[in-house]
Amino acid sequence: MRSFNYLLIGLLILLGSAILQAMKFPQGGTGRIEGFVLDEKGAPIARGSVQALNIMHGGASTVSAQANGFYRIVDLAGGRYSLWIEARGYASEQIPLVVVDEGQATRKDIQLKREPRDRGSRGVGLPDPGTS
Repeated sequence: MRSFNYLLIGLLILLGSAILQAMKFPQGGTGRIEGFVLDEKGAPIARGSVQALNIMHGGASTVSAQANGFYRIVDLAGGRYSLWIEARGYASEQIPLVVVDEGQATRKDIQLKREPRDRGSRGVGLPDPGTS
């Protein structure tokens, strides 16, 4: 009877340890955020930078959009993220809250607005020939 009690106590300790580990380190899969980076007219913006910042833990992942504007950020733990999007010639954009569920894709298409060009500039950092 005494050895049975020790065996039962040992099994309970192992079970409790396993439950604590599962609570501490969730065993679920990862999720992803994907979509398109587009201009105001719906045309794709190639090579736009999309960064997902985990709001709770601070980890970040950054990708570049493909030629068709598509981006995919993978291996994200389930949770809440903030997105930062940048592309040359466009105003940066922030999406303050995107929820990622483990094992799921979260779709988020992003529209960027063109940055206004400076007067006296040809848009590539060179002065307008008539202004020098």
